[in-house]
Amino acid sequence: MTLFKFGTSILLLYLAGCTTSGAYRPPPVPAAAVTLNDEQIHDTLMGKRLYGTTLEGGHPYSISFSPDGVDVFEMAPNPPEREHWTLNQGVVCVIPKDYPKECSQVKVADNEYWFVDPKSGKVNAHLKLKP
Repeated sequence: MTLFKFGTSILLLYLAGCTTSGAYRPPPVPAAAVTLNDEQIHDTLMGKRLYGTTLEGGHPYSISFSPDGVDVFEMAPNPPEREHWTLNQGVVCVIPKDYPKECSQVKVADNEYWFVDPKSGKVNAHLKLKP
């Protein structure tokens, strides 16, 4: 799985073995949120564990990004999953092994992070530094 599997991909995992608890609606991106560039994204994400809730199912998860292009997605009761990520022109793309790639701009306000589809404007994830 992946940080960016907040949308459709995470649902597939739960349909395969778990019951879902309903959809999660992230808070809207605040008007004061700042869109990060590549350097800011790298500085913001590296070495931190970010916490979120899946959009389908409302299940808690965490994700950690490494500078080597690997991220670790963790969601109980499943074992952690290593994935790959890229960063180009302010867009983070997570490339999981068995799910579609998901790309997002990163917006930040009050130490909260919104990962937003650059084409549709849909919030792919809302993440915090604490669960």
